[in-house]
Amino acid sequence: MFKISPRLSLTVGTLLAALSSTAAYAAAVPPHLYTNKDFYVNGVFQKEVAKDAVAELMASWGQKMTPEMRKQLWVNDFGLGDYQHVGLASITWVNNLQYGYYAMTMYLLPDQQIPEHKHMPITEPPARPAKHESWRVLNGWVYNFSEIGEATPNPPATASSFGPVKSHNVVIQHAGETLSLKKLESYHFLMASKKGAIVDEYGNWQDRRGWFSSNPKVAPTP
Repeated sequence: MFKISPRLSLTVGTLLAALSSTAAYAAAVPPHLYTNKDFYVNGVFQKEVAKDAVAELMASWGQKMTPEMRKQLWVNDFGLGDYQHVGLASITWVNNLQYGYYAMTMYLLPDQQIPEHKHMPITEPPARPAKHESWRVLNGWVYNFSEIGEATPNPPATASSFGPVKSHNVVIQHAGETLSLKKLESYHFLMASKKGAIVDEYGNWQDRRGWFSSNPKVAPTP
């Protein structure tokens, strides 16, 4: 029988303990809190600053943004001028029209909310059905809002720029948990915890022509 020497066991054990301690420390370090004063200069959204904020969010969970990831990272304030509170940063890893599936990771800053929205069928070529999607929280946690289900008492407040809210059912979704859209063509959105959140999203292929917000002030996603 293969035996591990006590010295090797001690070395491996020490290494694992160190790695565990490092991971725990990384997860415990909150990201620097950026504000709209950082994100806007003379009213113009500073996308590179937003990417800096996402890089720090990732670092707070022990992750590193590579140059290629930074290049792919999509950041949007949806024309509301309030990226601190309402916006989204994401990387789409795959969006395969031929086989009809996609995968994306969303990076939500502390207390940041995605605009309330729904996905409708696309009738113009290439025509596609309404998008169905599921979310898996990788780091942190989120409030998962839906217009389907009973209203949740005392829901977390949304930002003043957020607009009207149709999604009154709220579920706290923790790291490692997966939830799915409750009904096709229903309004929904996510709101991050005070430490932010990193969330994977999976669904059938669609493009942004099928994306509609309940807030008339939200600009169409480019």
